[in-house]
Amino acid sequence: MARREAVAFTLGPLVVAAIVWLPPWVYLAVLGAAVVGAADELARMATTAGHAVFRPVAPLLVAATLTAAWITGMSGLMVSVATIVLVVPVLQLMHPRSPDGSLNGAAVTAFTVLYLGVTGACLGWLRLVPGDDLGWRLVLLFFGTIWLGDSGAYYVGRRFGRHKMSPRISPNKTWEGLAGGTAATLAAAVALGSLLRVDLPWPVLLGVAVILAVAAPVGDLVESQFKRDTGVKDSSALLPGHGGLLDRTDSLLFAAPPVLALLVATGTVG
Repeated sequence: MARREAVAFTLGPLVVAAIVWLPPWVYLAVLGAAVVGAADELARMATTAGHAVFRPVAPLLVAATLTAAWITGMSGLMVSVATIVLVVPVLQLMHPRSPDGSLNGAAVTAFTVLYLGVTGACLGWLRLVPGDDLGWRLVLLFFGTIWLGDSGAYYVGRRFGRHKMSPRISPNKTWEGLAGGTAATLAAAVALGSLLRVDLPWPVLLGVAVILAVAAPVGDLVESQFKRDTGVKDSSALLPGHGGLLDRTDSLLFAAPPVLALLVATGTVG
């Protein structure tokens, strides 16, 4: 726990600085590096589990997808998605084990790029689409709400957790922890929305809070099933007490598309 908190207190201010006081491209650069690193971790997990995956391909294609999406918008993302569907199977022809494991390898690589590329692009757009002033406030609300909700689930689960939520996928998660995390998420969204003066209508802000309360733990469970399937405890040991980049970004990435969709659908941004 001490290592977990030390890393959080060290990296937290740096992330806040990249969001609030530095130009948007710095936030995108930091986010892009984290998502590319997460793609490498997921590709390594798949390789370790015996899948015929070209480990360098996924991070490179994720970097290209994020760059295209953030520079040219939705059109760039769509072109990237179409390109990935065609390029990945062709690259699989050059794998030393081809044709053995080709379908598996191509599927894993394409999923890694599409999943992290699309969710990462949306997390970047949360900073870009609303404009400079609302953008940093919205991203800080997004990150802070998820982190505080995760902390609430962690501490409540450790103290009061009795009933396992998903023993086969994530043995340490409990229904009590989920309840604590949900309460912390809703309270954090309301408090941060007021503190940061996020200019969102109250129904939209509450909608964001509900989405984060649901999507963040689901995103964590999604990654947990991949770790259990590939036989690893953490995606890497990069961050002591926290695991790897994929472990730290799974909830953030998964929650970004539905939050962005809500904001666009309600005419709040875009």
